[in-house]
Amino acid sequence: MPTAGHAGSMGSSVVGEPLWAVLIAPQLARFRLLVKVGDAPMTVDLTGWNKYVLLTEDRAFLFPRQANNVEWFTRELDTYRALEPIGLPVIPRVVGEWRDDAVYPFPFAAVTRLRGVRLSDASPVLDQLGRAMARWHDFAPPDLPGARPPAHLDTPDMRWLRRALDPETTRDAVTEAADRLGRRGQVGRWTELLETGARHRRVLVHGDLHEDQLLVVDGQLTGVLDWETARIDHPFWDFDLGEWGSGFWRRRRQDFSRLWSILWRAYALERGLDPDPAPLETAFRLRQALHLLDNDRDPSVVGTIDEHLDAI
Repeated sequence: MPTAGHAGSMGSSVVGEPLWAVLIAPQLARFRLLVKVGDAPMTVDLTGWNKYVLLTEDRAFLFPRQANNVEWFTRELDTYRALEPIGLPVIPRVVGEWRDDAVYPFPFAAVTRLRGVRLSDASPVLDQLGRAMARWHDFAPPDLPGARPPAHLDTPDMRWLRRALDPETTRDAVTEAADRLGRRGQVGRWTELLETGARHRRVLVHGDLHEDQLLVVDGQLTGVLDWETARIDHPFWDFDLGEWGSGFWRRRRQDFSRLWSILWRAYALERGLDPDPAPLETAFRLRQALHLLDNDRDPSVVGTIDEHLDAI
């Protein structure tokens, strides 16, 4: 269930000073003085749904777009601070936080700027992503008050997946899926696979991983960005290729079994888990089939119900 498009997918132009989209001239002057950047060049990234980002040579300054984004901004900073002890170089570190109404009506912060570019196809670094993911999943989950999935995950198929990954409701969820999809004969096998997957303990998940959140330099994963959706949840949520853009699905959907296998095996090896990706793939293939049952989508992008079920 790919997103319709991610940051940077639509062309546009800006008239005037781009930085003024975030801070007008007097605010910008005060900001430069406060955070000690002087006249250093800055660029602006307006692609975030919840925040603006001003970039200097070594720092990324984060600004919540509006009042209801402050909660997500705070959670992102709390997550960076909680993860700092593991020393994972692909995760930004908080280097400053300010509240100055002469600059901005909400708090703002700086994190380390990680080098790299976003790839339209990040599949070559999935093994590295799996190993990095294992590091933050192995970390003792921090306390993140109010953390929850983003609103776009509150759909019938996502709610089904959440029940499928809960040991107390796995069997009922599988029975429902088999009945709705006309595959009653698969109940036993699907139940065995999903009960295996449901046994994984809850961990700290990023919660919104896709190609726009990853930075790469010369084939090396150098950054995993935008942790505002972090929460304590089932580990499978960080393997959801449904969060990746429609272009990725159009190009690589036929390779999903192999890509899930690469990602899961690298992850499982690092954590000492069963390397069989079948429970993971079964969970997401069934979720996708249920989504297609209720939604009319282009099969050249998202595939068909039979395609996903036959791949399990």
